[in-house]
Amino acid sequence: MKKSTTAILVAAAIMPACANAATMDDLRISGFGSVGVGISSNDIGFAGYEDTVNFKQDTLIGLQFDFNINNKAKVTTQLVADGRYDFEPTIEVAYLSYDLDTFTVRGGKMRTQLYMYSDYLDVGYAYPMIRPSLEIYENLIISNYTGFDFLIPFTIGESTLQLQPFAGGSQVEERHSSLGNESAPTFGVKIEIDNLWGMTAHWYVADWTFRAAYSQGEIAETGVPEMDVLVANKTSKFSSAGAQYNNGQFLLNIEAMSMTLDGPYPDNLGLSALLGYQFGSFMPYASISNVHTTDDVDRAGAGIQQSSERMTYSIGGRWDFAKNMALKIDATYSDFCDTYGGFESNFDYQNVNGNIVPVGTLYDDTFVYSMSIDFVF
Repeated sequence: MKKSTTAILVAAAIMPACANAATMDDLRISGFGSVGVGISSNDIGFAGYEDTVNFKQDTLIGLQFDFNINNKAKVTTQLVADGRYDFEPTIEVAYLSYDLDTFTVRGGKMRTQLYMYSDYLDVGYAYPMIRPSLEIYENLIISNYTGFDFLIPFTIGESTLQLQPFAGGSQVEERHSSLGNESAPTFGVKIEIDNLWGMTAHWYVADWTFRAAYSQGEIAETGVPEMDVLVANKTSKFSSAGAQYNNGQFLLNIEAMSMTLDGPYPDNLGLSALLGYQFGSFMPYASISNVHTTDDVDRAGAGIQQSSERMTYSIGGRWDFAKNMALKIDATYSDFCDTYGGFESNFDYQNVNGNIVPVGTLYDDTFVYSMSIDFVF
């Protein structure tokens, strides 16, 4: 791990030097970051918080390097150090783009464009809340893939439609995986996704943005029997749709997603809506979201927790108190709707006839209070 970190830092350090050999005018360096703090009413782990103050969960810093090879080709690299992973630097994107007369083709490691805020998930300054709805965004923890895509714009009257077909492969990295508790053989398993392909469409109409996305891929074998029986060699399908209205004062954001996986692993449906209003440099907002399993009957007797649901309500505000800096506060309540809420940590385990089995849940709900300062430079 230390060796890989050193390599990343050396690469980032020599990039400006290499660029200088060409011309520094072709290199643009930008950055972003967040400094966050939060606490939860219990140790379920909603939004990564437990019942002790945590300063690392929503804290990160990133650098982006954009180098123009010529007037058509560009290389983009993004380096992020995230507090959730002890600030171990990782390259989140690294791709080459080439502009043709009517479209752009890109290849390398890129963000998966499946949500409204996918392209700048780590850039908290780009959206009003501290974090996008977990009921939507946590269901696809694949934040990037390696492959290629096309950005194809069409002008329709006074609107623009952009289609983005893509293909490649991805993985759920060990650091992103929390399957089971830390003693379980499935905890931290690396899950490879092969034959990944899909399409995203954005339609920009005046103050409105409409979007839809579909993708599917095949889950490779993990080498862990307990995990392979659930996911190996099975097809996962993901679709989403959303709309956003933003006229500089009113902000309305609506998103929905559906995730299905062949076999006994739970399928999920999520919905989310946020409303905000800009008062000068301050925007208060309120949001509501839901996520629930949709195939409980199909999984009867499969040895999988049968039902999961969560209703989550948030209120908060964003204050742009200085140039390129914003202070955010958020209070979130999540009701688990008489289920385990999708959190393995919420199971109450007991010894029944010599076997440790889940016999119920520990909590019915949770509160999370958090604050952050987001910035770009």
